[in-house]
Amino acid sequence: MSSTDPFDRMRFTVRRVSWWQVAIVVAVALAVGTALALVAASVFLVVFPVVAIAGLAYRLFGRRPAARREDGPNVIEAEYRVLSPEEAAREADPRWSPDRRLR
Repeated sequence: MSSTDPFDRMRFTVRRVSWWQVAIVVAVALAVGTALALVAASVFLVVFPVVAIAGLAYRLFGRRPAARREDGPNVIEAEYRVLSPEEAAREADPRWSPDRRLR
C-alpha cells in the first residue's frame, strides 16, 4: 500500500531510552575520549623531545656558512651552434652511419 503523503519518508519516531542505555553510551564515550587523550599525551611526550633535540642540533651544527662570492656578475661564456637533425642523431647514437639520412 503506497502512501500519498510526500513527506512520509521524512518522518521519524521518538523512542524512550532507558537510563541504563544512556549510561552505557556515556561510559563508552568517556572510555574512548580517555583513550584518545592518553594516546595524544603519550605521542606528545615522546615526539616533542625528539623534535626539540633535533631542532637544537640543527641550530648548533646544521647551518654551514655560505661560501663567499666575488662581487660582480658571474658570466659563463660559450660558443653555441644549431645542430641539424642528422648531427643531433649522430651525437645521440654513436652507431649512426654517416650515409643514413633522416626522413
